[in-house]
Amino acid sequence: MNETPSLSGKDIEVGLSGGLDSVVLLHMLSRLRQQHGFSLRAVHVHHGLSPNADDWAEFCLDYCNRLSIPIRIAHVRVKKGNSGIEAAARAERYRVFSDGLSDILALAHHQDDQVETFMLAVVRGGGLRSLAAMPQQRDLNAETKIWRPLLPFTRSDLQHYAELHHLDFIEDESNKDSAYLRNWLRNEALPAWRGRIPHFDRHILSNIRSLQEDLELLDEIVRQDYEFVYGGGRFSVAKWRDLGSRRRRHVLRHFVLQHGLGTPSQSSISDFERVLMESDKAEWKLPAGTVYLYRGSLFPLLRQKMDKISKSKGKVIRGRLKDILLDNGFVLQPSPFGLSEELLAQEGIVRNMNNNDVIKLDCGTKPVKKVLQEYHILPLVRKSWPIIINADKECVAVANLRAGVDFQVENGVIPVFFEYQEYITELNYK
Repeated sequence: MNETPSLSGKDIEVGLSGGLDSVVLLHMLSRLRQQHGFSLRAVHVHHGLSPNADDWAEFCLDYCNRLSIPIRIAHVRVKKGNSGIEAAARAERYRVFSDGLSDILALAHHQDDQVETFMLAVVRGGGLRSLAAMPQQRDLNAETKIWRPLLPFTRSDLQHYAELHHLDFIEDESNKDSAYLRNWLRNEALPAWRGRIPHFDRHILSNIRSLQEDLELLDEIVRQDYEFVYGGGRFSVAKWRDLGSRRRRHVLRHFVLQHGLGTPSQSSISDFERVLMESDKAEWKLPAGTVYLYRGSLFPLLRQKMDKISKSKGKVIRGRLKDILLDNGFVLQPSPFGLSEELLAQEGIVRNMNNNDVIKLDCGTKPVKKVLQEYHILPLVRKSWPIIINADKECVAVANLRAGVDFQVENGVIPVFFEYQEYITELNYK
């Protein structure tokens, strides 16, 4: 296994379909986990597309039990879109993979898959990135890397390994259906090419390696552009507009991938590029969230985060302030002008702000919504911003931002809500 990432102390999740490739990969890694000091688990995505789907899930569960490996089985509903059922199923798999929170996601693609992927890219288009096929490693999101340790091996190599270790696996009956383009390539077209051209696979793989080198150079340029645009911790649309059109599109794609918002289509990137060149406010809907243009910057909001924000609206928590803050995910952050321990020991309320809330500051009494505006916080996030209310129904603090002047003490604390802190970091221009 070449191009192996550092495995020691890592949490590795294997995508397990129950087929030959993933069964072999899980078996290989199970034999290496003690030697290399990593934890291992598996994930099986139940698409529900085959009448045998329940049996496959049961097979994977039994196989993992025999290897003493934890497994999660994710049931998904695949909706056929414009790209077909295969693409929709793949999108659901990667959505599940992104939820895994592992350090490394190990996938069982092998050399034959690599050749098929290249040929599909030739037929379907998609440019350099598609023709470069599958890298051995890439980022899935900010927390997780995808690793394909079997790419140097052929399917025949894996069959030999399975026979050697007496491994059982399942056969997906749909693999024989040449109505699917990939199956037609595998079952009919590629055997014909291989029979016609000596060393066909070797030539294809050599081209893939060359294209991947070109892609590495392109990505290096994109990273430099991204650092230029993202300097200071936020995406500057003004700097982005100074780039040429092709570079702008590559930077947008990099931004989306860096924030785990899914893989945007080329047409989606081009459409949003045109919008950004002309507008001061815009939204970009993506597979895993939305990008907002606000005050000359782009802000990503993952769908999971948006769901949490939505669920928090209207929530009222009552009790001893320190207890209810700590019990609900707040951190009491030291502040030169924060709240006192004495106040936090009293009864109170934590809830979302509303348009009638006010807080008394050094400059006088202000509506809380005005304070949030002055901190240039994204409007969507403002609507559910938490505030702290005392027993006298006074707003004593706006979470993460300010304490009321009448309740400030030297070396006090400000309640900081973890789910919102990143927005303060990115959005506080004050």
